[in-house]
Amino acid sequence: MKLPKNFGGQSMGGMMAQAQQAMARAQNLDAELAAERFDIEKNGVKCTFNGLGELQGLKIDPKVVDPEDIEILEDMIVAAVKDGFARATEERDAKVQEIMPNVPGLDKLGL
Repeated sequence: MKLPKNFGGQSMGGMMAQAQQAMARAQNLDAELAAERFDIEKNGVKCTFNGLGELQGLKIDPKVVDPEDIEILEDMIVAAVKDGFARATEERDAKVQEIMPNVPGLDKLGL
């Protein structure tokens, strides 16, 4: 039995074109993410990150610095850095999904 043309959806040529477009955009993704900047402020600690999750800057409000309790300041810095890295990861994941939403098997790659 012969199947109708384009049976089951997109033709092989269409799928290849879509995959090529996705790969072209993915190749530029790191540069795009590296150029992005966003700030995370938490308890007087302000961290600036790029879209790759790299810490670009750190500012600490002098009011939160207690020389008698450095551990609290350390905890505040760690919390702000964790939040920034989590946001960068979410941004990257969203862009990857935007680039390759319908690539077969992508969900199995863990991307």
